[in-house]
Amino acid sequence: MGHTGPMSAGLAVSPRSIAVPAVVAKPLRVGFSWSFVGWVGYAGCQWLMLSVMAKFGNPTVVGQFAFALALSAPVFMFTNLNLRVVQSTDALNEYAFSDYAALRLLGSLAALSAIGVTSFFLKLPRAALVVVLLVALFKFLESFGDLVAGLMQKFEKLDRASIALLLRGSISIGVFAVVFAIWRSFPLSLLAWIVCCAVVIASYDFRVARKLASFSDGKPWLKWSRLRSLAAVSLPLGMVSTIMSFNTNIPRYTIQHVLSVADLGIFASIAYPVTAATIVSNSLGQSALARLSRLFAEGRIKEFNQLVLKLVAVGAGLGLLALIVVLACGNSLLAILYTPEYTTQGSLFALLALVAGLNCVGCFLTYALTAARQFRVQLPISTTCMLTTFLASTFLVPRFHLAGAALALLCSACVSIAATSVMLKRSVARTSGGSERAA
Repeated sequence: MGHTGPMSAGLAVSPRSIAVPAVVAKPLRVGFSWSFVGWVGYAGCQWLMLSVMAKFGNPTVVGQFAFALALSAPVFMFTNLNLRVVQSTDALNEYAFSDYAALRLLGSLAALSAIGVTSFFLKLPRAALVVVLLVALFKFLESFGDLVAGLMQKFEKLDRASIALLLRGSISIGVFAVVFAIWRSFPLSLLAWIVCCAVVIASYDFRVARKLASFSDGKPWLKWSRLRSLAAVSLPLGMVSTIMSFNTNIPRYTIQHVLSVADLGIFASIAYPVTAATIVSNSLGQSALARLSRLFAEGRIKEFNQLVLKLVAVGAGLGLLALIVVLACGNSLLAILYTPEYTTQGSLFALLALVAGLNCVGCFLTYALTAARQFRVQLPISTTCMLTTFLASTFLVPRFHLAGAALALLCSACVSIAATSVMLKRSVARTSGGSERAA
């Protein structure tokens, strides 16, 4: 028999009958194109933001921003429960959009509270505390944009999801750059960034969501039994996202502890290619996720495998391209994007580009495993990667400084690819065997 949805993940749920619009499946290259343009544009805007901080501020400002992200990201990763992925792979329509929205609201409020309490106990300097709280507020808003993107993705409205990203990135970062360049006030610039983000989400994202979610069955949107069931389904992915977020940020915590905030700022700026490559690979993976999920659920394993191989090839190609560009003109890029003091970090830039390429491959393999609704198995994989990063960072950063942090990420990326490949192969083999017996 074919795949049977969340039951295969070992989590029993009660399917609900929800009438939904038919999904018009456009050619996958169309979705790829829109996702690529949207996420490349958004990644470029974020990189521009770091560049503005470095040029009109200093590495300490970048370090404060990087620390705020490192503190808030894992918390929101957990409370978000990766509902975007769960929603976009909900091929059986077991939950309404109102269920996802209610759970996301409760989770994001909890995240804001947790970050506020944590910041108080850390006794951060006033300037750093303000930055942490403002970044947390941005992550709160971003969590709702992410949820609406999951709804768009489910119905393969990837053009609208990309337009939302481009609007949010260009307007918000543009205003941030102008405010920071004129007034040189980092908190004021972050506040302007947040306001622009809120306006775009309210005026565009939610307007699209109202149209796509018009199939709501009219039942109360806050029903605890449905929220508990949805939380149980989503919890494994939420834990995985949290662990992987910690995994990414462990080298940064170690740099701040062993070295300095300024060193963290330099590393975060140069490490952005890793983030940018992950953003791009995530965009392409998201665009293919609903298609992969349907192929696996319908037992069309050959087509599933072919699409996974294409994705992995794209990831390897992106990584190779990034490495070639960095090796050819890395120092020049650093001088243009940041300040001359960054140009001594060319070898670190190349090493991080290699990490970015491996992360792209690992990202696509993880999306394939997620499309197979194998949520729980991702927990031991992510835990192993986090432990690898922790041990490598503890040993390498004190000895090799920023290069040691990059090497720690490299070790983790290799472990992730190996472990995910093994588990994906096993999952596909089980499904293929079941299909053959049913035939």
